[in-house]
Amino acid sequence: MRTQSRILNLVAAVIATSPIFIVSAKEREIRITTILIRINVSVIDGDNRPLPDLAKEDFAIFEDNAAQEIASWTHDNSSLGFSLAFDISDYEPPKLMARQVARSFVGQIRSTDEVTIPQLNADSQAVLGFAADKRILENALVEIPSNDKLVGLVAEAIKSTKKGRHPMGGVVVITDGHNLLGTASDRAAAYAILRQGAPIYFIILDDGHYMARSAAQSRVRQKRSLLTRLAAASGGLALVVKSEDEISAATEQIILRLKSQYTIAYSPTNEKYDGSFRYVRVTVMPKDKRKVKVFAPSGYYAVDPKKIREEKTNVK
Repeated sequence: MRTQSRILNLVAAVIATSPIFIVSAKEREIRITTILIRINVSVIDGDNRPLPDLAKEDFAIFEDNAAQEIASWTHDNSSLGFSLAFDISDYEPPKLMARQVARSFVGQIRSTDEVTIPQLNADSQAVLGFAADKRILENALVEIPSNDKLVGLVAEAIKSTKKGRHPMGGVVVITDGHNLLGTASDRAAAYAILRQGAPIYFIILDDGHYMARSAAQSRVRQKRSLLTRLAAASGGLALVVKSEDEISAATEQIILRLKSQYTIAYSPTNEKYDGSFRYVRVTVMPKDKRKVKVFAPSGYYAVDPKKIREEKTNVK
């Protein structure tokens, strides 16, 4: 319980922005370095429909309540990019549900979309092949093993997503939530995942098996709460599904959220990179005064860029 609580506290406070991007230029032998923070923002209306027609002027971004100047702003819903990952315990009912979710996602992708399934070593072309022949998809999904390190799985999916044309698209994790261990190594990995900056979407499968046992209900609720907090901190979403109809609605909702993403970059006015946490807030005010819902990461840790470069070097 104490370990679980520490993880929840971590997720509630930790960041979900991308790593600090360093842009440098040489002019008259003077090296100019600009630090850019890049985040994904999803915007939908009151009916959960994406808003594809917003302008840069409709957005405002604040860091620790200080207004920031938007350096770049992009939006393109003609092509989506995300990774699918599976974290299912060794129990047949959730495995069957996971296959339904995968079929639902694959059935919605377009030829212009870039979707990968790292556990199957499946790139976009392979996933499109799954869409053309559901039998191939079914056979491939059977080969996915049970996983006992959820955060490590998410980290690998994020790496796969960043290799594509849509490096900030997102990661969709299909999980029953029972393989989350809550160990010290998981807490460290969770911090590393959130520093990666990709929105994380969880589809949490509920076949009713565990909730029927009173002794397990509290643990199930705690794990779902953790996944929900992790998704929210990253600017993503967590949805619990119990039936085929709910699976279809959940996949459609996530696809709509991915379509409604805008990518914003800014150079912080606070130039002290001392590792402190910076809260980020994004507001959207359409010119026609429509009511909107905005989903964005809660902030980031202002890590010294030199340390980030050192970490990447050590990983290699």
